[in-house]
Amino acid sequence: MVPRRAITERTLVMDKTQQLHDQPCPKKGPTMLRMVTDALHASGLVPPSRPETGLPPYYNRENISDFYLEKHSGGWVANIVFRHVPPGIGNMLGSPDAHPYKDRRDAFLHGATLLSLIITGSPDLPFIVAEDTIIAFG
Repeated sequence: MVPRRAITERTLVMDKTQQLHDQPCPKKGPTMLRMVTDALHASGLVPPSRPETGLPPYYNRENISDFYLEKHSGGWVANIVFRHVPPGIGNMLGSPDAHPYKDRRDAFLHGATLLSLIITGSPDLPFIVAEDTIIAFG
């Protein structure tokens, strides 16, 4: 689990390399997974026990290892990677490769919403989105 960290207001910017960074943009910023989980924890949305999501039990918040965007022909997809998945079962959830989002921001929001559902049991995000800027309140 990500340690709880207080955030009063933080601006996240997606740069041209498709990475989200705190303002001002550092050379090596926090991962998108860390930004989403920090915002969820700081907003008090994370329940103490694992929420019921309707997903198979191995797709849970303790098994999340990565969240990233990937460019496909026609747009962007979001991928959430899990560890400890049984052999023969896919270790990723995300937006369908066959139907990518035209905008990387929309792909990010799709993935962040799925992360929120897995981590909190709710698709609600503690974000305000304005162009390529995501402001998280907590």
